[in-house]
Order: sequence, then C-alpha cells, then structure tokens
Amino acid sequence: MRSVFVFGLLPESPGKTVISSALTRGMINRGIKTCVFKPRSGHNFWYQYDVFLKCKKEGRLFCEDIVKLRRACENSLPFEVLNPVDALMGPLNAEEFIERKMVDQLYLFEDDVFLHLIAERYTICKDKIENVLCINTRAIRSRLVMTDLEYVRELEKHADKVLYLNSSDEWNSIFQDYGPKAIRSCYRRISEKSDYAIVEGFNDAVCPEESLRYDLVIGVAPGVIIFYDAKDFHDVIETFKDLGKDPRSLRAKNIIKYLKKVKTLSIPALPSSHLKDYDVLSKDLNQVVESALDMI
Repeated sequence: MRSVFVFGLLPESPGKTVISSALTRGMINRGIKTCVFKPRSGHNFWYQYDVFLKCKKEGRLFCEDIVKLRRACENSLPFEVLNPVDALMGPLNAEEFIERKMVDQLYLFEDDVFLHLIAERYTICKDKIENVLCINTRAIRSRLVMTDLEYVRELEKHADKVLYLNSSDEWNSIFQDYGPKAIRSCYRRISEKSDYAIVEGFNDAVCPEESLRYDLVIGVAPGVIIFYDAKDFHDVIETFKDLGKDPRSLRAKNIIKYLKKVKTLSIPALPSSHLKDYDVLSKDLNQVVESALDMI
C-alpha cells in the first residue's frame, strides 16, 4: 500500500482535513482504492458537541475529523480503526477555579494539556477489535475540568480494558505501551483492503509513529500546501532520532527548514458548502490531487 502523509505547518487549524478529504475523494473518483488514517487525535467535547452527542449515544469515543474523513473515503471500517488513538479533552471549569480563589492557576493551567485530559482511547486490531480506555482520575475528581460523568461511565462499560492515571508521566507511559501497538495494528488492517492511504497527522506533529513509511509528504497551512520528498523527510527524522530526540515529539518547526521542497501550490479559501461536498471539494482542489498522483 502506498501512502501520503499530510501534516500541519502550524499547530492550529492548518487545513489538513480539507486537503486529506479532497485527496481521498479525488483518488476514489479516479477508481483508486483509497482509505484514510488518522493515527492520533485529540478533541475538546465542548467544541465538537454534535459528534459528542453521537459518541454518548453509542458509548464510543471518536473525533469530528475522522467522521469527515471516513465520509470522504466512503469506507465502512469503524471510526476507531481509522483513528486508533483519540484523546477526549474538556475546558477548564472557570467557575470552580474562581470559587476556590484559584484565579492565577486558571490562567496558568490553561496551556497544560494533561489538565484538560478526560480520557483517551487506544484501539488494537487483533483477531477482534479491542478498545483500551485510559481515564484521568485526577482531572475528574478535582472537578477542575468540565466533563460529563455519565458519558465517562458509559465509556468504561464499553471498553475491553480500563486504565486509570493521575499524572502526565503515567499518561506518557501508557501511550508508550499502547500507542504504537494501536497505530501499527490498525494501519495493517486498513492496508489489507486499500491500495493507497491518506495519513493525517495531529496538529503540527510530524511523526505519529516512526514505523509508518510514506511515499509523499505534504505540509499544509492556510492558503498553501508544500509537497516534500518522502525519503528526505524520513532521513531528517532519523537524524533527529540519532541525536537523541524522540521522533514523536517533533513538530513542523523542528524539521521543515531541513526538508527538500518538491512543489508549492496556493490554495483558495472555499465556502463551507464546498467543504461538505467532497466531490465538489476534490474538483476545487483538482490540482492538488493531480500533483500528488504525479509524485507518488
């Protein structure tokens, strides 16, 4: 299976899902068996409430992006297989901080990802699909993060295994144990029935799992996409690893100045109606699809 990796040049809203959806539908419309894969994601239920309601109804955990991506590729695989690691976040409970006279901490903790974490799911494909749920008991018990306890209990009931954590170190340790297994096993599953995979990164992270190899790499920011040489991309990540850097911690800002650019395309702003119609979207971004196919 050949693969294209799409990552964000910037950490916030770079437009990866738009490009990934256009590539996927454009390839499918050309008769190419294409699947999407989002190895790791994180989302805040407060800002993805429609999907949260669907998750709560079904006792599942998945993000809005994978719903869009699966719709673009018209695939029937479970969201959990297409997106094997997903973290559920919540906003800090401002009222609780203020009532406890912890106003300074409210602003100090706003950028602490762990303190926003409610739960994280790891999906492992063996003979059957196994879902491992990791719950941040510290956040839930402290009431400093807004959450829906009824939903968390439903996730516990539906999980094959539940782990509880109280620190960011424990979270990192659990990810080290389960993250690679989940990503590799689910990637193998999608490769069984696809000729191409469009792999979408998490924000501006450039290495969701170092065992994944790509044939083309695309960096995305509002108004522009840049095609990079895949071999050069992997060589740069390997160099950082040799220097003692964990590849999974690398961000776009760490590596793009070392990458070999192959082509740059300007991307227009598009109306929301086009973003929801993947056939129209793939035509709007036909130059992106054609360029990718020429380079793979």
